[in-house]
Amino acid sequence: MRNFLFTCFILFFGISSLAQETKIVDVIDNLTVRWDQGAINLKSYQGIQEFCLDEDYKNETTFLLDEIHHWDTSLYFIVQRKFEENEDEEAMETLRDIEKLESDYSTINFKNFIENECTQLKIIQDNFDQKKVKQYEKDIRKFEKELVKYIDNITYRIDIIDEHIHHLNLE
Repeated sequence: MRNFLFTCFILFFGISSLAQETKIVDVIDNLTVRWDQGAINLKSYQGIQEFCLDEDYKNETTFLLDEIHHWDTSLYFIVQRKFEENEDEEAMETLRDIEKLESDYSTINFKNFIENECTQLKIIQDNFDQKKVKQYEKDIRKFEKELVKYIDNITYRIDIIDEHIHHLNLE
């Protein structure tokens, strides 16, 4: 009887773990698509201007990034267990990419970066002068270049983690 209960427990735990791993793949796929779509708007002058002025938009984007980090942390533990089982190279690369996203592109770092960008945007707009349109346009191009680079880096990290999980066969 004890063996039967123990076997049932192990079987339940295994099925539960498999369901969690399948769910995490679906959730991360969904979050990745949502981030990729939102990042397109954030990379433009008009998009960042909307972000800086619209508190709801800002909160939605920050919440999405928080969700991504939450699920990546959960994924980290699943992948770490997979790596410990068979030292899979793909698992090691996934762990490195998750660590990079979690450290360099945390929600706090994103908020700090965006806050600086919103401040810079306000300075550019406050200094707008019809006689100096060329300088204004130059400032906007420089601003957008830095913004696009940062958003592209986050997007790359999120996308590469999503790609890794499909190669890891977590499903």
